[in-house]
Amino acid sequence: PYSRNRKFTGREHLIHSVERLCKRDGHNRIALHGLGGTGKTQIALEYVYRRASEADCDIFWVQGSGVSKFREEFRAIGKHVRNPLASGETEEEGFLLGIKRWLEGRDRRNWILVIDNADNEEDFVSNNSPIAKFVPQGLRGTLIFTTRSRQVAFRQECERIDIGRMDEDEAKALFFEHFGGWGSLRDREREVVAMILGSVDHLPLAVVGSAAFMAETETLPSDYWTIFQENDERRTKLLSQQFSDIRRESDVTESILSTYFITFGRITRQMPTAGHLLRLIAFVDCQNIPEQLLRECGAEGMDDPVEFRRAVGKLLGFSLVTASKHEGKTFYELHHLVQLSIQAYLSPEELHKWSDDALRIVSRMFPKYEHELRDICKSYIPHALVDLGGLQGPHDSGALECLSYLASVMSDLGKYDESETMNRHALEVHDKVLGKDHPDTLTSVNNLALVLQYQGKYGESEAMNRRALEGRERILGAGHLDTLVSVSHLAIVLWRRGGYSGSEAMNRRALEDREKVLGPEHPDTLTSLNNLAIVLESQGRYGESEKMKRHALEGREKVLGPDHPDTLKSLNNLAIVLQYQGKYGESETLHQRALEGCEKVLGPDHPDTLKSLNNLAIVLQYQGKYGESEKMKRRAHEGHEKVLGPDHPDTL
Repeated sequence: PYSRNRKFTGREHLIHSVERLCKRDGHNRIALHGLGGTGKTQIALEYVYRRASEADCDIFWVQGSGVSKFREEFRAIGKHVRNPLASGETEEEGFLLGIKRWLEGRDRRNWILVIDNADNEEDFVSNNSPIAKFVPQGLRGTLIFTTRSRQVAFRQECERIDIGRMDEDEAKALFFEHFGGWGSLRDREREVVAMILGSVDHLPLAVVGSAAFMAETETLPSDYWTIFQENDERRTKLLSQQFSDIRRESDVTESILSTYFITFGRITRQMPTAGHLLRLIAFVDCQNIPEQLLRECGAEGMDDPVEFRRAVGKLLGFSLVTASKHEGKTFYELHHLVQLSIQAYLSPEELHKWSDDALRIVSRMFPKYEHELRDICKSYIPHALVDLGGLQGPHDSGALECLSYLASVMSDLGKYDESETMNRHALEVHDKVLGKDHPDTLTSVNNLALVLQYQGKYGESEAMNRRALEGRERILGAGHLDTLVSVSHLAIVLWRRGGYSGSEAMNRRALEDREKVLGPEHPDTLTSLNNLAIVLESQGRYGESEKMKRHALEGREKVLGPDHPDTLKSLNNLAIVLQYQGKYGESETLHQRALEGCEKVLGPDHPDTLKSLNNLAIVLQYQGKYGESEKMKRRAHEGHEKVLGPDHPDTL
């Protein structure tokens, strides 16, 4: 039904695979299988045009996208060849079965029948299915299916040729076949074309669609790329622009993203659990999705291993996701274009629902942060961060609570920028929904103040801490534990800004009230003791400071254990005050112990680890060990630049 595509480019290795399988003796069945938009139809079309020159082979082409289309076009074959086995049949089904028998006949010469877009599994699942019952077998002939469904290829007993993305050079050649004007583009524009094609993963439909938009609107690649990079909303709008392909079904108006809509609908209708998984995946990071996240997502049936395998198998079978193994665990990946397509497919109400559901699920999958679970936490970080750039929700209190929890985990892991983004959004919603003086709003203020302090934004942190403290004193009372948290946090930021007397007073207030309410060995009390000791050290009161720091370290070792991050901080702090007193040997030993513990517990790039590294370098310098010290300082500086940025006080 289609003319030859004169702009067909590359894919020679796939054409050769089709040719090799088609030319075997006997009856052959081949499936060109892959994600929508990978060029399956164009490969089949190019192959049959090459075969058309051979006089010993008849070629037929029908649509497999729906029963009515298939019947109409299969019937046309019978009329075209004046099939004697079908001409006497008055009933349509008998007529179509006659065509099937004619193709299966012993005296028939060789033939190729292409069944294009055979994607609806219900039409091919068994020998009695609406289309499958008319598919010929026999001793000769070749069937070529183009399909997105691995199940269709399997049930029709096909040799499967997986069709994926083009390689870079093929994609460039295809782009310029449709865009034109390669010679007129400057080197910079050619480089931008390569970036555009890489961003759509060299998928042929996306290559043609982007080239068509640029050619029709006279848009330079650099201008297209600028729009593409703005945000997901702009990117989605570009990829949703319709374009025409005369070698596709006549009733299909195509855009890069809409090519997947029919598949989404079929999956949801045929297997709702698979549809639910697909929607969930669209709102987490599209790479390295842990299987555990999907198994424990709470969707109906996902706790049943058989139903889970069926649902995931459906998504794998349509090439919407791929699976990989890493250290014995299974991870999934969703093509980014498919992710954008799902989001374009959903209604605004569904977008809100699935965005919030994904946030809840990822939050639930994070173990309550403990340092020994650091690696487990890190595996979920990308999925918590995926949509922060354009975060519009959450849209209810449960999702908001999850967001606040994830922000605290990010802070514990040293991901301060990400934590700030989450905390700012949580505060914005709390301010709007609950009011500025609600206890939950004040908690959000406190959380944001803390992460701003970690980032070295001391002025803004102080303002936020004062707002939290004043609100809590007024609403909760001066002795409330949340109020004492604000007192303690304000004391730290005052110390950071050189306000030692004010910090000392705040720390003494927090320490006295916590000892009274919580007891002397409570972790929060020990934190206040540690903080007061640091302020005393800054005032040159080293003896008092050392005594308090030893007390804090002993308490933390007893209550929290020797490897807890707070215990390691106490080690580091005691080492510093010993250094100030010229006790370099003991200071070096403690710094070394703190560094080894931080590397083990927090990882080599955590801000606390880098701080320990720098502190050890300083005490080595005081002892004249300049080579070792320089090496450690360089490593610490590079780490601080990478993790905290060049302008953070710890970097400077």
